[in-house]
Amino acid sequence: MDDPKRQFYILGAIAAVVAGIYLAGEVFGEPQDANADPNDPNASARAEREPETPTPGSDQMPGIAGTPLAAPSFDPGVRTARNDARRLYTIDTELVRATFSDHGGGLVSVELKNAQFKEDDGSLLQLVTTDKERYQPFRIEVTGADIPPDAVWQGEQLSENAIRLTWEGNGMRVRRRIEAGGPYQLWSTVEVRNLDDEPRYARIRYFTHHYVAKDDEEGGFIAAPSTRMSHGVCRHAVDGEGETEREAGETLATDVMGWPRPEFVGIHDTYFANVLVADGAERCVLAAQRRPTPEDYVGTLFQAELRYPAATLEPNATVQERTMQYLGPTDRAALLSAGHGLSEVIDLGWFSFIANGLNDLLRLLFSFIGSWGLAIIVLTLMVKTVFYPLTVKSFRSMAAMRKLKPKIDAINEKYGDDREKKGAATMELYRKEKINPAAGCLPSLLQMPVWFALYRSLSTNLELYRAPFLVWDDLSAPDPFFALPILVAVLMHFQQRLTPSTINPKQAKIFMYFMPIMFGSFMLFLPAGLCVYIVTNSTLTILQQRYIYAKLDREEAAGESQPTTVDEDPEPEEEAVEDATSASSTRRRLPASAKKRRRRGRA
Repeated sequence: MDDPKRQFYILGAIAAVVAGIYLAGEVFGEPQDANADPNDPNASARAEREPETPTPGSDQMPGIAGTPLAAPSFDPGVRTARNDARRLYTIDTELVRATFSDHGGGLVSVELKNAQFKEDDGSLLQLVTTDKERYQPFRIEVTGADIPPDAVWQGEQLSENAIRLTWEGNGMRVRRRIEAGGPYQLWSTVEVRNLDDEPRYARIRYFTHHYVAKDDEEGGFIAAPSTRMSHGVCRHAVDGEGETEREAGETLATDVMGWPRPEFVGIHDTYFANVLVADGAERCVLAAQRRPTPEDYVGTLFQAELRYPAATLEPNATVQERTMQYLGPTDRAALLSAGHGLSEVIDLGWFSFIANGLNDLLRLLFSFIGSWGLAIIVLTLMVKTVFYPLTVKSFRSMAAMRKLKPKIDAINEKYGDDREKKGAATMELYRKEKINPAAGCLPSLLQMPVWFALYRSLSTNLELYRAPFLVWDDLSAPDPFFALPILVAVLMHFQQRLTPSTINPKQAKIFMYFMPIMFGSFMLFLPAGLCVYIVTNSTLTILQQRYIYAKLDREEAAGESQPTTVDEDPEPEEEAVEDATSASSTRRRLPASAKKRRRRGRA
């Protein structure tokens, strides 16, 4: 491991493995397409008027009975007559107010009551983003009963937090009881009864929808992705273990995707989730469509489907299924309480186990400090303290490299553009001086998982949503004053000045000026809470750097001031012994010569 080339090979191998894992996920992670229902005896008869899985890019969404995808309208006057006639039923809890309509039987409104989520004008935050009956969240369809998308259901307000919706027709009766459960949970129990004299086929299917505007799906050239950028998500069982699939609208707009044995399916953005959860479901399906046309779209309509096993109902027989809808913030505690692996809705990347631990630690610090901004600063200080030994090792390596700069400059000047000879001479210099150039990078490589985890945890942490700190009103939003990004760039420039470099002056100028400007530009659109972490981390790094270099300088000065001893420098001792021996021999010979000369003189 003392050979620098070997260290470079090891680091290259690690990078290749990481890249290979990523590419394998991209290439081989494609899920199978959603399939049409093979058990429906009437499927062939209804195929032309009710395609379940359309060709991607067609004008139909899966599971919607021949309904063309017109652009969603948000004009409240479009359906004024129907809105005036419809009846609303409300489930009211401490955290949420959910409103169902008898037109379509789905959700028309979900308002969050928590003060953290209130709009600037004081109104409650609305989570339902569609206004057509066929695109309502938490809507059901029973294959075999042919319930129209805009069917009028008979509603009953059973209590403050429970309602019942009933639809009857085509020889079938569908009855839903919907009631509040845990935080942000709505539980629906559906019973389908065959009122016909003949056996009937039935399959219960749940749908939920979410619409996101194009401007909210994209970032600028250097901007971070919008927090409203949405993904379809499905967690399903694979070999007895849960696996989470996450797909962007761009992918789902061209490929309808499905997986067997799901735990949950839905749509989420950074801070809010719209998810269907159930035991015993047969399949989950994700789809999306660019509206109004794929070529010139203004937004994306997401659809998630939860499909239960098919059943053949004898006359007067029933089938019953129970499903939960989670429509609320990505609150990790609330998601964990819902079970079914629902906390996987939060996208924390590859190092989620580290990010979850950091989130828990941040919440613990907040419970003592009472400020999320200060909690981020203290968390950063703790992380820097833990990694201080690695930081010392890295800076020691860089300090050793700094001493070699004159010799490296001489090598560069001697060999010019001959890279092969220049590289060989440089590596020979490292070997001779017993310096490993990779030693400064390896500690940073070991810290990378924590850096990535911190980035993901602070970018997705719901507690930072609209959390104030000093002059910033919202730590989850970009800094409106650009003070933190500018400070990041200044600190990075200052750090580059303090860092020893062996590169040529032109490259050094790029690192000293261009890199800080580019990095500061990236920070312009990142959450202010993440910028607080980066500013704190950069400041602590500079302080550690100054302290370690000063300590190394003192150690070097102390070493030079000490007299050379036999134990410390054996080689000069050997040379001195040889010199002394040679001198002694010369002295012994000189008297003999003198005697001869004296004898010759007497003669």
